[in-house]
Amino acid sequence: MKAWEDLVGTALLGTRRRTLDPATQPAAVQNLIEDRPDPAEQLLTAAAVLTTYRRAGRQPLHDVRPLPVASHDDRPFVPPLARERLARLLAASHPDLLLEWLGIVAGTDYRVPPETLPLLAEAARSKAALRGPLVAVAGPVGAWLGQRNPDWSYLCAPAEEQADVWQYGSLTQRRRWLAAKLTQDPAAAREALHTSWKTEPADVRSDFLGVLAGHLEAQDEDFLEAALTDRAAAVRERAAELLGRLPGTRYGESMAERLRPLVRRRGRILEVTVPQGERGDGTVRLRTLVAAAPLAFWTEFGPPAEVVRMTVEGCPAGVLRDSWATAALRQRDETWAQALIGADPGGRTTPPLLGVLGPASQAATVGHLIGRLPVESFARLVHELPRPWTKELGTALLDWIARQDDHRLVSHAAVVIARAVPPRCLRHPLATTRLTMDAGPWRRALTETLNFRREMYEELA
Repeated sequence: MKAWEDLVGTALLGTRRRTLDPATQPAAVQNLIEDRPDPAEQLLTAAAVLTTYRRAGRQPLHDVRPLPVASHDDRPFVPPLARERLARLLAASHPDLLLEWLGIVAGTDYRVPPETLPLLAEAARSKAALRGPLVAVAGPVGAWLGQRNPDWSYLCAPAEEQADVWQYGSLTQRRRWLAAKLTQDPAAAREALHTSWKTEPADVRSDFLGVLAGHLEAQDEDFLEAALTDRAAAVRERAAELLGRLPGTRYGESMAERLRPLVRRRGRILEVTVPQGERGDGTVRLRTLVAAAPLAFWTEFGPPAEVVRMTVEGCPAGVLRDSWATAALRQRDETWAQALIGADPGGRTTPPLLGVLGPASQAATVGHLIGRLPVESFARLVHELPRPWTKELGTALLDWIARQDDHRLVSHAAVVIARAVPPRCLRHPLATTRLTMDAGPWRRALTETLNFRREMYEELA
């Protein structure tokens, strides 16, 4: 609009340096300013008229049709106390607690009040983890909102059972479709995955392998072997990880055969020869071989608890231990996980290895680590423990923190413990015992969070 541009340019420069050219203005504005001799008065008059026109000078709308009404949802709303708690969660911006709250509601027959949906949709727009449970609790009203606002389009996602979701759905929809199909019709799911595999971007290929990880079968060996030659490193690594979970694969046996001439035991010493790589990457090659070979390969050198404590010559001991840890994680081998944790309880591989253990062993091992590690080291370990936690592990951690004095790292660990312990731990004495007046702020926050979470579950029971 030339009139507006000339007006703004004159205002920026000032009427002493530039006067408004009436010829650039609409005829109605020219009639208003032509009898005004002061350039500043001309400018202000034109600005007032043009600004009003830009704000309100629009043609009336024709053929206006009312918006369609959202489909009926006969589910009851969450109880009044739960509504109040939702308002507090949204006002306080606690996405982790909000995610838990939505997950609880999604497991019931309740829905959220429609007036809360815009705020929930905005929260889920920036935190994708909230979207799945929000779609479930929002129902058709959420889908209606998603159709009106492109930023909330995830709320109106088509049902995963539709035939064209695999071709045209979002990544989240396709992941859900693949996971459901692998359970309901594994053959059809694998056919769809194999057919579209070469046309998928690298990050999507890696993501789909992650979905396949929960449904691995022996028939996936050929497909995963082919993925080992993928041009994307992330895909190759994920394929090797999944092959490690399958027992007796050709890949694992070939890695063991290549590793066999490189390892020899001499008394309490494990002699390892680093393989010669084409580009001097022998250590990288050794890591690959050890991580991919079945852990049963090492039984000829002794039991796991003995092997991991041997003196290593020929390569850094850390390379071997890290690769053993990778193999134990892939093969879900509890014996090796226990042995590696015992040999280096404060090591960086200890947290993921704890995830390999069964509930009772995990809690017992954590109790053992509490006695072996300094308080500061164990407090750091808490942040890295794999989730979800079992009741046994949650109870062990609550018992530990109940005995601790004020410490910066302990207070940080308390935040993690309060949010991560499972619902069955929310009646621990820490949450039900009245605090003394001299209790530290972190201890009060811990108790408040445990009680807050317990009340969430009780209100929605």
